[in-house]
Amino acid sequence: MSRLRFPGLIDAHVHLRDPGATHKEDWSSGTAAALAGGFTCVLAMPNTQPPLTDNTSLQTTLATAAANAHCDYGVYAGGTELNAAAVAALAPHTAGLKLYLNETYGQLRIEDLGALHAHMQAWPATRPLLCHAEGHNVPAAILLAMLAKRSVHICHVSRAAEIAVIRAAKARGLAVTCEVTPHHLLLTQADAAALSPGRAEVRPALNNAADQAALWQAVQDGVVDCIATDHAPHLP
Repeated sequence: MSRLRFPGLIDAHVHLRDPGATHKEDWSSGTAAALAGGFTCVLAMPNTQPPLTDNTSLQTTLATAAANAHCDYGVYAGGTELNAAAVAALAPHTAGLKLYLNETYGQLRIEDLGALHAHMQAWPATRPLLCHAEGHNVPAAILLAMLAKRSVHICHVSRAAEIAVIRAAKARGLAVTCEVTPHHLLLTQADAAALSPGRAEVRPALNNAADQAALWQAVQDGVVDCIATDHAPHLP
């Protein structure tokens, strides 16, 4: 087959930097870039400045998006260690809830087990709940979701061990989905030296060849539910 034709694609994981870092990107430039790449819908993460964690920040973001976006969009709310009850009220107006369990964005990182459990319980079971979880935090997120009798989506999985846990959870019928990124599928740590300084700085970090092979196998086996870009622009 020499040519494939797709309907407009959906990117379920983007960072549009608006508000707070529009010198890197804003809703206009980010959604224009999405359309140029064949994406007609993007779902934006909450780690902006300020982060999207309450109704005030939600309304500000939605108003900015409505005035400037060139394609369809949705926004995620962000969980903190203190807002489990309050943020749940935003569920009807968002694409889902994003919980950051590993070091990537300090204002939203959740280290307290009780806070994580509270979010799993409070966020409506009919609405998506996503976790940035690496290493041991992957089985922790899956276990707490199971105890809360809800689904959980693991973002940008990058390691063979993480995929193995997700594969086992799915085999047991647990409501777990996951995504991988193009850069984790196409690049490894060995490629970093060939890139200019900073170009290989991603979270989660690039993997090794064995991890990369495990990701590809999981894509082929249907363990991976979607590929999402984790589009996150920075200045040089």
